[in-house]
Amino acid sequence: MIRPAVSSEPRPIVFQNQWRDVFDGTLPEDWEPTKSVSVVIAAYNSATLPLTLASLAAQDYPEELLEVVVVDDGSEPPVVLGDVVPRNLRLIRVEEGWGRSNATDIGIKATSGDIIYWVDSDMILFRDNVRQHAKWAHFIPEAATIGDKGFIESWDYTPETVYKKVLDGTIGDDYDRSTLHEHWSIQIYRDTDDLNTSHGRNYSTHMGACASVTREVYDRTFGQDTRLHLGEDTEIAYQLWQAGAVFIPVHEALTWHLGPGTVQNHAAKVAHVNDAHFAQRMPIPRYRRTSDNRVWEVPLVKVVVEVTLETAHLARNCVDRVLNSTLTDVHVVLVGPWSTLDEGRRKMLADPRTELYLVQEWFRTDNRVIFAEAVPDTVFPAPYRVDLPVTVGVTSDSLMQMYRHIDGDRLGAVRYFTPGHTKDESVTIWDSAAVARARRYVGGDAVLEDVVDRVWGFQWGSNDRAQLIDLREADLSERVTRVEPRVAQLEAELAVLRQSARPASLPRQIARRMNELSGNRLAPAARGVNARLGGVPAAALRRLRRALG
Repeated sequence: MIRPAVSSEPRPIVFQNQWRDVFDGTLPEDWEPTKSVSVVIAAYNSATLPLTLASLAAQDYPEELLEVVVVDDGSEPPVVLGDVVPRNLRLIRVEEGWGRSNATDIGIKATSGDIIYWVDSDMILFRDNVRQHAKWAHFIPEAATIGDKGFIESWDYTPETVYKKVLDGTIGDDYDRSTLHEHWSIQIYRDTDDLNTSHGRNYSTHMGACASVTREVYDRTFGQDTRLHLGEDTEIAYQLWQAGAVFIPVHEALTWHLGPGTVQNHAAKVAHVNDAHFAQRMPIPRYRRTSDNRVWEVPLVKVVVEVTLETAHLARNCVDRVLNSTLTDVHVVLVGPWSTLDEGRRKMLADPRTELYLVQEWFRTDNRVIFAEAVPDTVFPAPYRVDLPVTVGVTSDSLMQMYRHIDGDRLGAVRYFTPGHTKDESVTIWDSAAVARARRYVGGDAVLEDVVDRVWGFQWGSNDRAQLIDLREADLSERVTRVEPRVAQLEAELAVLRQSARPASLPRQIARRMNELSGNRLAPAARGVNARLGGVPAAALRRLRRALG
């Protein structure tokens, strides 16, 4: 897809994940940071925490813009802060819950920095590490940065030596990075031009050991999933992607990782545990969901349908068609005046709300249908949204084709020409990440679809692909069933073959007609006689037909 031309608007907007087009990391000579940074460290019985704090104490970022919060996740004995620590340091003891995600959540809620930077308690940060992370947020409001780790297996550091070496810039001389374990993310960076061509899909590279994000983007998410006790950094990274984050690997933000990473020695076990949790929460990548016809916590697509008193008679057919799609990973948000329905006495056949009551009853037990009073601003964290007028019907394969279109072409939105409907009423599928980023720039003459075009791309699609119908012209009494595209294709081919087949001979036509007149009793009787005579009559007839040509 061709990137849209750069706009003359002064506010920079990153197209998809092409951050280099907006800011390549080169700072103006007189640049000074102005954004505050909150470093959050979750610690549990960590022997290396004093080394991490010592490296933070030696950072060159302005002290008045840097705060550090250590969250003690139930360590025994409790964490005691040493003498070589940052000036603006706080210690919080977890009172309820456990695990890194829970502790990180507590720490983030206790801070107010413009940039949130979570750091593991087994990291040594080089002197300009915080500055290298933070600079990106000054130029790209959606920046989510990932630092560069060197995994060291042994060390003899003390807090005092770490502080001195970080301060004088010699900490990086202690190990040859080229001889250390290479993290799996490095190859992804090579393959995607440092994520510039990743479209954000390599969100899993944004890991908890040393990663930051602007609070503006973080506040669009649900925050840390405190139910998770492994893989929580990947899950929040997925949320950040859907919230419009721009993922940027910052190779200049150097660290030493004290010891091997969890995945380094236990990759298969980690993946086995994570896959079930990730499948529930992250529809992309698709390979994690190894079963169809399932209801997942976060669907791939949410379809938004608005119903009124006047259109309620169409709602059941409209939504049934969605739920019978070949794309089964879908939820429906059914928007209507449901709060006006009550259990009081009413005239069952004369109440103007009767159709609404029937719609509610029809879908009452289907947990794929969500009843809502107002059209949602977002379907976060579902990656795709379809706005479907209740007057439009989809065929079995419509949603699958729309999803393949927007996903395959990496578009921010596709609007389809819809029979019987105006442009503004047309069916539209949106990419949630594109919409989340675009909303920041909507205003004045800029409408959402125009900004989505600038940040991700927008197209009009043909109804030959979407296969949409006008329900106001349809027979609503027909049963709604799922038709698999391949089955439909084979049935159509079979019908053509039948039409082109040679018509039956006159004797066979006469025999069929006589059998019909006998109530289909003649054919079984004839087969019985043929069997008793050893098949001689049937064989004689076949010879006669061949002789007659």
